[in-house]
Amino acid sequence: MKVIVIGGLTNGKIVLDYLMANKYVYVPFVITHPSTYRGPRCVDIHSSISGTKVIQELDANRYVNTVKRIEPDLIIVAGWSGMLSKELINVPKLGTVGFHPSKLPKDRGRSVLAWQIEEGYTETALTMFYYNELPDCGDIIAQELIKIEVNDYVSDIMDKVDDATYNIMRAYFPLIRNGEAPRKPQDLNDGSFRRLRTDRDSVINWDSNAEVIYNKIRAISRPYPGAHFFHKNKKIKVWKSAIINGIDELPADKMMPGHIARKLDEYSYVISCRDKFLKIQTDIGLEDL
Repeated sequence: MKVIVIGGLTNGKIVLDYLMANKYVYVPFVITHPSTYRGPRCVDIHSSISGTKVIQELDANRYVNTVKRIEPDLIIVAGWSGMLSKELINVPKLGTVGFHPSKLPKDRGRSVLAWQIEEGYTETALTMFYYNELPDCGDIIAQELIKIEVNDYVSDIMDKVDDATYNIMRAYFPLIRNGEAPRKPQDLNDGSFRRLRTDRDSVINWDSNAEVIYNKIRAISRPYPGAHFFHKNKKIKVWKSAIINGIDELPADKMMPGHIARKLDEYSYVISCRDKFLKIQTDIGLEDL
């Protein structure tokens, strides 16, 4: 069976490693990110590949004619945010299969893990689905539920997504190979679509409840750009936080949202929020500004 892989993050490597170890599979062609790509969770997925042509390219659609000449049985996409053309998707006999970290049809689109964590989701899923020309809208093959614990940061959920990627591949790839995989059409009227986050979505509003701010911080902590606020006209990034219910004997001005209630060490402070306090870890000492 000939399978082409398009991907480049940690979950793309998981898919490729699984396929390369499968005695029924030949991977003749891989499209992955250029060596200069610095996206979150980017990893070199081709350093140990032999006998496989590897292309480093951000636009997979440029190689549709190459893919047609190979005549693959299947394309698998993992760790890839670019759109694929209908022409490319329809080349393989068994279709093009990909992954999305949500309970499709809910939360289609971009930046979905960050949106889910910021909005306080306690559960998501990794969905394996067949590609079509619309983003994240194809028939569902399988879903594995993923718990989002209250102390999970986005990197923790990405680790869980990687685990789920391997689990789903192991359980459902044999069914795909034999043409026996489930196909459940999505009800798009029952779903939702997420836009790509921008820097504006990373700004902390201290006049919010502590839980709201805490969720934002853990949603876009490393390897994402980090939540931030401005102090003396300097952008301050916050990587970790913890909710504190109250602090005794604080003057009234220290209890106003956004004020520094306590300095704990060089990069750690307690900041007042609307209802409680947050202990935060920053990337720069506030007293140095």
